[in-house]
Amino acid sequence: MGNYLTSRITAEKHAHVKTSKNRNGRPGVRLQDLPEDVLCTILSKLPAKEAVRASVLSSDWRCAWTACPRLSFGADDVSKNVKGKPQRTKMFIDRVNAGLRKHNGRAVAQIEIKYIFESKLVDHLNNWIRFAMSAHTKNLAFDLAPPNNFPEYGDHYRFPSEQFTDNKSVSCLACLQLSFVRFEPPPTGFIGFPHLRKLHLHVVKTTRQDLESVLCSCVNLEWLSLLRCHLKDEMKVVRRPLCQLRYLKVVHCDITKIEFDAAKLSTFVYDGPYMPITLHHAAKLENAKFWFRRAVFQRCIASLLNGLPDVQKLTLQLGMQRLESRWTLNSPRVFSHLRHAQILLIIHREDSDKILYLVSFLRVAPFIERLEVHVSNILNRFFFFPL
Repeated sequence: MGNYLTSRITAEKHAHVKTSKNRNGRPGVRLQDLPEDVLCTILSKLPAKEAVRASVLSSDWRCAWTACPRLSFGADDVSKNVKGKPQRTKMFIDRVNAGLRKHNGRAVAQIEIKYIFESKLVDHLNNWIRFAMSAHTKNLAFDLAPPNNFPEYGDHYRFPSEQFTDNKSVSCLACLQLSFVRFEPPPTGFIGFPHLRKLHLHVVKTTRQDLESVLCSCVNLEWLSLLRCHLKDEMKVVRRPLCQLRYLKVVHCDITKIEFDAAKLSTFVYDGPYMPITLHHAAKLENAKFWFRRAVFQRCIASLLNGLPDVQKLTLQLGMQRLESRWTLNSPRVFSHLRHAQILLIIHREDSDKILYLVSFLRVAPFIERLEVHVSNILNRFFFFPL
């Protein structure tokens, strides 16, 4: 596979590579004898740190590492001998700025920034995003989250939506990972991320309206993950459907309801408190995995029947709940496409005599081919029966 950062040269030029013989008398090629474009291709496959290390092997390679299209900067880049948080932050900023200057005017496919957010980083982060857009970056990752105790670290980094009003600047951005940022109402002229295909949000502070504005701008989004994003409200994307979305994951988010219109969605993963979930036009939903907390089994089944009746493979895990004594769900709807189901329950010990009623699940899954039921209590697992 070619690399768009390296020039194309002819096979004739490669034929002039110097060769030497190894101990077995066979011709060998030394790295320093390789043509410049071949060397750049090799270095471009290495992480930035490894490419820099390789550059000390020869004076001719001193600047060759700048051809590396993947740049990653983190707290580990700061010497452990530097004492004091302000000094460490300043050194990190200087390292990033120096690295980006080396690549000024070049295309950089991937940029990753991993450092705990603090207010003195704001202007630099804004500049680094501006650089990424000018460098036609495809993958951009800002991991600014502290390891724990998020409230103690103050406010999140405000994502500069005002930089995304020009289609040319975002034409290459395909993957975006944001951690410990906040979205505010986008400015006039905000076009969002029309070419984005993958979006991962972690500990993002936002409102329902602002998140919907961002997601609705991602018309070509195929992969979406949200982790610990507390809306304390509904998450709805129906005004402008995500027609290309194939994968959706929502984990440990404080959300009251999920409602998406995604006709091509094939995989959905959810882990968190029970809530209503509705996936409109999700006729191609192949795999759905749920781990509901504080949920009643039949209530979950009724909600899933209404929200995603076309699912083909279902994994449902419920934690520490009390079981109903009998099956009371009387729904005219059924899982008409469901072929495989796995149910995992963690129940109270006194409910162990009620588990056989779970077989009544077959009433709403008449075409199922394989059913696995795993039941356990806090102390041990004592039931497993497949159909």
